[in-house]
Amino acid sequence: ITIAYQGGIGYAPVHILESKKLIEENYKEATGKEVEVTFQKLDSGADINTGIIGGTIDVGCMGVAPAVSAVAGGVPAKIITNLCSQTHGLMTNDPDIKTLADIGDNQIALVNIGSFQHILLAMAAEKELGDAKALDNNIVKISHAEGYAALEAGTYKLHLTSSPFINRERENSKFTEIKAVNEIWPDGNSFLVALASTELKEKNAELFTAVSESFAEAIEFLNTNEQESAEIVAEQLGQDVETTLSDLRDETCMFFGELKGATQMADFMYRAEFIDKEISFSDLTFSNVTGD
Repeated sequence: ITIAYQGGIGYAPVHILESKKLIEENYKEATGKEVEVTFQKLDSGADINTGIIGGTIDVGCMGVAPAVSAVAGGVPAKIITNLCSQTHGLMTNDPDIKTLADIGDNQIALVNIGSFQHILLAMAAEKELGDAKALDNNIVKISHAEGYAALEAGTYKLHLTSSPFINRERENSKFTEIKAVNEIWPDGNSFLVALASTELKEKNAELFTAVSESFAEAIEFLNTNEQESAEIVAEQLGQDVETTLSDLRDETCMFFGELKGATQMADFMYRAEFIDKEISFSDLTFSNVTGD
């Protein structure tokens, strides 16, 4: 089985899965058989979806928005669990930009077209500007880390990102926040999820169950073993333990398995024509998933 993920503190449950060999242990306990689990880091949800379609990836971790796009686009997969909630925000180094209407032709750095961050921007634009796609032409695709550096250097005037970068930008007195994005998606709503291929459940239900149970155990471990979790995740992210501990202690960075707000995002994406059909909760998730 191959599990794909992307970079950042929100993927901490995946790192616990790998370090603790939870899937291997749960599958062996249930069946008496061995399973080889491969973890693969990719750059985007789109790359992961391509792998699921091609049969080279069995479980892919990504933002809610790319997951909705995947299901609506016919990728043979559904959400098997939520991973986390994280705070998001749109920051600027220009004090004259106070609202979305002030942005004008200025470019907005964010991680990808169709990303969770892009959809948050669109939701905020619909509410404040009356047009979900009003700022699409302002978007510049750039990684979270590069966007942070570009905002600091003044290369771009705006950056939409998640924690831990948004927390560090909020602490910088040179930057101010345009509140519309943070307000449109409250802290505590889902951010990252795990998609599992439908083939996984159809061909090996015991392995599917082991994956589901292992994610739940990884999330519980994160929430109850702070220091060891920080040590495991720090090694994977290539940063020091104290920084990782601080990121994990961020009250807006929460790890839980229940979906929160996913159908709201799917409804918006259909209304704003980011997807071409309506997606219900049962369309989006396997039956083990709870929430909305």
